[in-house]
Amino acid sequence: MSFVTPEGARAAQLSLSERAPVANSILSGAENISKYNSGVCHDVVAYALYMRGADIKPDELADSTGQKWLSKFNYSAGDKWDGYSIIPKGKAIGFYRLADKTWFHSAISTGNGNEIRSVNGFTLGSSWSVPVDLEWVLGKKNEDGTFNYDGTKIEVYISSL
Repeated sequence: MSFVTPEGARAAQLSLSERAPVANSILSGAENISKYNSGVCHDVVAYALYMRGADIKPDELADSTGQKWLSKFNYSAGDKWDGYSIIPKGKAIGFYRLADKTWFHSAISTGNGNEIRSVNGFTLGSSWSVPVDLEWVLGKKNEDGTFNYDGTKIEVYISSL
């Protein structure tokens, strides 16, 4: 079951060049992702990536939901974020909790420094309309490359998708 809305399905059928302005509106926050996709964090990130032309096929967009996206994002093969470097626009950002070895959240970079957007992620992005500055939310990186978040240690990865 897909969380793509009827408007999201219409927009997804546009050519890549026609999708670009929609993708930019989504990333900038001018458009709320809920107009296009009503899913959890992984779903909305996958939709935004698709609209930007990432290697996601239409049938994947229609059939994959929730944590099924994690294998496509393949965060562990991406770059670990260093806590300060600017993140390129339109990258899936994965949050990994060391305690239970779980990818617990996905967000997408907006191209504005370390800013991300997402849903269902509390201080890591709970409302699409409110962007999050990762550096501000996570603070200083620990010596072991982790960040302290919600009482535990996490790592932050940038997908190569």
